[in-house]
Amino acid sequence: MIFQSDSGIRFLHLQTNTAVSHFGFMANVGTRDEKSFEHGAAHLIEHLLFKGTKNHTSNFISSSFDNIGADVNAYTTKEETCIHISFLSEYYPHVMKIIADMLFNSSFPKKEVKKEINVIKEEILSYRDMPSELIFDEFEDAVFAGHSLGRNILGTAESLDDFLANNFKIFDFFRNNYINENIIVWSMGNISERRYKYLCAKYFGGTTLAGGCRERTKPMSVQPFVKVVERDDSQCNAMIGSRSFSFYEDARVPFTLLNNYLGNQGMSSRLNNAVREKRGLVYQVESSYNPYFDTGIFNIFFECDYRNFEKVKKIILEELQKLRKTKLSSSQIDIAKKQLKGYLAVMSDSNLNNILAMAKSLAVFNTIETMAETFAKIDKVTAEELLDLANASFDPDTLSQLIYKPI
Repeated sequence: MIFQSDSGIRFLHLQTNTAVSHFGFMANVGTRDEKSFEHGAAHLIEHLLFKGTKNHTSNFISSSFDNIGADVNAYTTKEETCIHISFLSEYYPHVMKIIADMLFNSSFPKKEVKKEINVIKEEILSYRDMPSELIFDEFEDAVFAGHSLGRNILGTAESLDDFLANNFKIFDFFRNNYINENIIVWSMGNISERRYKYLCAKYFGGTTLAGGCRERTKPMSVQPFVKVVERDDSQCNAMIGSRSFSFYEDARVPFTLLNNYLGNQGMSSRLNNAVREKRGLVYQVESSYNPYFDTGIFNIFFECDYRNFEKVKKIILEELQKLRKTKLSSSQIDIAKKQLKGYLAVMSDSNLNNILAMAKSLAVFNTIETMAETFAKIDKVTAEELLDLANASFDPDTLSQLIYKPI
């Protein structure tokens, strides 16, 4: 069931007969919506939504969930923020009331801002010690140079301190981005559609989040680069990739299939087979594709002994060239389709993963595609399409590189 309130908030519900239900909201708000002086605001607000409202203290909010044994979680990405709660189905009214208060009445108390900034600073320091995670952020920062899509989600110690000194910036970012049209309130659980609709009207229907006009701008193009960074690490971490297709381009589904065939996390992926299984040169190699509102990013990550770096890179580029020169056989493309459909089906077998994917689809496309519709799109992909996409995406002259070289 999908419906929209007069205020513009969209609501989603899928009724189940399970003992555990899931509820939350997804805001079409992320790091890319930050101005340069707001770096880290989206993620900070994700934390602060739990830290007090006009009606309740942070302790009241946390106890309200803990006392019913609920599992509480949240995340921020480049383009969205999500709060979600898993709980016994009998507590729907209780959970919805608290979440609505957090969304509409958060007060961002300064003492809580200071505490959460300190928590995030520790997160930043921890992150810097994980090169296999950090390299993804630094690669995006270079690929989307000068644009908010490239900035990391956490912010910096300096940008976070500025929020403490200028608390109004938090309110400004919230007011300009958390508007009704950007909010999806979603649910999957043991409650009737009629009851869910009543509770939505009761807790979410009478308040309007009205703010400024937000416009997302597309990143400017950048030249391919090779960047080497010396680090005090034992291994070499490396990234090869480029910009890619957005959510709204026809190539999104075929390229998802091609990327999954090339470097999914299975043992039989093309890259894993060539570099690890046959030659034992890496512990990990994988490719990723992330579409965004108006662009996307493709990358190949691997970690190896630096003495093997050039050899591994050569093999990877050779595999990309093979995909540019030779069409996949009917058996190869059939296996690729089965793999991707199986992966999607397994992911959707979790109620929480399923409803989060549905909410994401509603936020991006304003509709929800069924699994059968998704499978039909995958089945329509041809070997010729994949060959064309490989030629468009894997030209070595268009690929950038970021290498963490051990000192």
